[in-house]
Amino acid sequence: MSAELLKALPSLANDSVAKQVTDILTDLIVTGKIKQGDYLPTEEDLCREFGIGRSSVREAIKTLESRGMVRKFHGKGVVVIDESAQATAKLLQIALKLKKTTMKDILEFRNSIEIKMTELAASRATEEQIKVISDNLEKMRNEEYKLETFAEYDYNFHKSVADASGNSIFSLMMETMRPMLYNHIIYTLNPEFNPENCNHFHETILNTIISKDPVAASEAMKSHLAGTKSVMDELERANITI
Repeated sequence: MSAELLKALPSLANDSVAKQVTDILTDLIVTGKIKQGDYLPTEEDLCREFGIGRSSVREAIKTLESRGMVRKFHGKGVVVIDESAQATAKLLQIALKLKKTTMKDILEFRNSIEIKMTELAASRATEEQIKVISDNLEKMRNEEYKLETFAEYDYNFHKSVADASGNSIFSLMMETMRPMLYNHIIYTLNPEFNPENCNHFHETILNTIISKDPVAASEAMKSHLAGTKSVMDELERANITI
């Protein structure tokens, strides 16, 4: 971050000083004026240019860290990163627990985005993206995996379909929802974990994407989620919870 950029920083108003510094630095990062991998100015430089104390600067940096936008390295400084999706996922997981989100809620969410994103993936997926989807499915075919390992690859399969949709919002939503979706997959695979029971759905989805057939791809994901609902209904009747 150059001295010229520091001197161009706006004056602070009477609101929370730390909040204003946070907002200004956030805007500089989001607009690319401070790029990933760049180091922020030192505390001393920020204090001098903003005309504020160290406590306000440290509070602003702490907030940016919690948002996954910067990371502090001892003896080096504060570097700009992009782990905002992971940070959002943590906050979202807490919010979902507080809101008492149910497995039914999660399935309705999945229906609302995964069918459309699969349709788009069939139209837009590159050869490289199709290979990633295929590789994730291949990893799921190993019957020696434990439940947790299989669930991780299951999530990765769905995330790679989102990436292939060409829609960054679908991809971001799947990333931020990662803990929730992982728990949902774990739940629907219990109590009798058998990879073959769900892999045929994933194979059909992959084949429709390879064939570049959006209608069939949409129906394939719809069938997969319908199968998931059937499993959930059985678990509910048996009063099984995660």
